[in-house]
Amino acid sequence: MSDAPILVPPLWRIVPVSGARGPRAESAGRRDLLLTEGAGWGTGAHETTQLCLQALAHYAPARKGWRLLDFGAGSGLLSIAAAQLGAEVDSIEIDEEGIRHGRQNAATNGFAEQIRYSREIPAEKKYAGVVANILRPILVEYAEALVAGMEPDGWLILSGLVATDVPSVAVRFSSLLSGREPEVFSRGEWRALDWRNR
Repeated sequence: MSDAPILVPPLWRIVPVSGARGPRAESAGRRDLLLTEGAGWGTGAHETTQLCLQALAHYAPARKGWRLLDFGAGSGLLSIAAAQLGAEVDSIEIDEEGIRHGRQNAATNGFAEQIRYSREIPAEKKYAGVVANILRPILVEYAEALVAGMEPDGWLILSGLVATDVPSVAVRFSSLLSGREPEVFSRGEWRALDWRNR
């Protein structure tokens, strides 16, 4: 992991740290996301993570206590960003080392109480937002569970996709979302599909 901060407009500055640090900083209208070395995927350098961070900045409700489901949470970067925007987060990750890394990052950023880790999607909860930055086969496999977790006016962000993945993923999820079509966003060769609340 590089020592240089990564800027992801409009809000985020991802700051690599070694070990625990003090309170988060904010400068020039940006929020710092402190990230420690570890096994969880996601340093903020990858285009799919950046697409998700930008979408979170735009879609997050302007209130505290809204709920986000972060599916395939890895390092917890997206969970921390959502917690900074007032969310209570359920972070889903199957890798135990990834969970440990995510919990460490949540604590380093001061959000250990707002971010809960699990290996399975809670069946009984509904979320204002669902984000899944993971590969196409997993998105397709878990499509019904992800959509079932959305509030009626909730929004969905999917990434981890290249251009050839977009048609099959869009068709699968649109069929579960009353035919609603996603907006497609690009960074380099990577794509994100976003369904906004209507």
